[in-house]
Amino acid sequence: MPKQIKIPNPRFNLKSHKDDSEETLIVLVYRYQKPSTGEKIRIVYSTGEKVVPKYWDNKTLAKVIRNHLDYSSLNDRLQDLGRTAKSIFQDHQFGEISAEEFKSELGLRTGKRKPDQILPKGHLPFMEFVEQFVNERMNRYNSKRGTWKILQTTLNHLKKYSEDRGQLLDYEDFDFNFKDDFENWLYQPKRHHSTNYASKMLSVVRQFLHEATRRGYNTRMTFAQKGWSIKKEKTQKIVLSFEELGVLYNLDLSNDLKLDRVRDLFLIGCYSGLRFSDFIRISPEHIIREDGVEMIQLFTKKTDTEVVIPLMPELKAILRKYDYRSPKAISNQKLNVYLKDLFKVAEFDQDVLLKKSVGGQIQEVVKKKYQLAQSHMARRSFATNFYQLGIPAAHLMLITGHSTEKQFFEYINLDKIQNAKTVAKQLSILLRFHRNGHSEEK
Repeated sequence: MPKQIKIPNPRFNLKSHKDDSEETLIVLVYRYQKPSTGEKIRIVYSTGEKVVPKYWDNKTLAKVIRNHLDYSSLNDRLQDLGRTAKSIFQDHQFGEISAEEFKSELGLRTGKRKPDQILPKGHLPFMEFVEQFVNERMNRYNSKRGTWKILQTTLNHLKKYSEDRGQLLDYEDFDFNFKDDFENWLYQPKRHHSTNYASKMLSVVRQFLHEATRRGYNTRMTFAQKGWSIKKEKTQKIVLSFEELGVLYNLDLSNDLKLDRVRDLFLIGCYSGLRFSDFIRISPEHIIREDGVEMIQLFTKKTDTEVVIPLMPELKAILRKYDYRSPKAISNQKLNVYLKDLFKVAEFDQDVLLKKSVGGQIQEVVKKKYQLAQSHMARRSFATNFYQLGIPAAHLMLITGHSTEKQFFEYINLDKIQNAKTVAKQLSILLRFHRNGHSEEK
């Protein structure tokens, strides 16, 4: 006897319960399982109907209570929509239909979608395309977790946003109204994301739409217009000066081998300009010597770019301690925790005034410098310190990997006063050579 498939019953929910006095959207929620694959599917579909929450009862079949003036006809419309959903489920081999196709069919049967809006064969609706695109990036032979993770995070936000708004996003939805609403949604309580985080999420949405356009799925180009973006706020960049690096270098940590190793790892980053993923893997094979100059030569993990770095005395002394290898690596997360302990021992406890964005609003907060310790400070300190020492940006960019001077100057911590001092120092050297040249001519 064939297995009998139970037809799921639809549910109707309110989009929001925040204000009992204001109307909110009613959404249909339909869950089912594909018989062929076992895939669990959840449909959230906007009914287009609204009701004040105080007239809504989740416990009864007739959701809208009698106190509502139009309760009878509104309940009838909801029940009709529920029957339509069950009918679609049956008509497609008891659930052999994707979420997007299900919603498209609901739109056709209820008159919300015209027949000429039926998706052509081979066309991928936006959310299906993004799922596919993220999976492609995740499974590429040279896939990097940091790259596909941000894509997955953005996809998760889009799913949650769609659910909250009671509609499935498709290409025609990405206009300026979406841009403004999605940004505000990211700022709302529970999420409270920063302006720069919202900017990153929207830029990834643009990436999705660019790729969908390239593959022929999308023709709506509003996302490419000027203004369809969120301007980033400048963030404060915390670095350690050469003097502070000297304090760390000379710190006696003979009684704390863990912090001794943490200190050495961090200083390798400060004197090499390498990222964490690179400064933890230096080995004797990476050290070369040409014309009497010792250097570190390697290909970076993130960009597979060759970098060649002079082996400075401080860096050489640290590496010699470990037979010219990086100390035994720990995770970046643990290193960040231990660095705070290290900075505290070094008495880097000066107050730092920070501006940060919470829910799109700027707030000021005071932190101790040791509380801000992170492994990435090493690379930024390298770029800032050696630029202030007079090394041209173009030379440092060959080590840091920045492709433009604009990127480089946004990366380093250089205020206007520091910049004026750097220019004055370089001018002094140039003028001295200039004057010496004139003296020799005489």
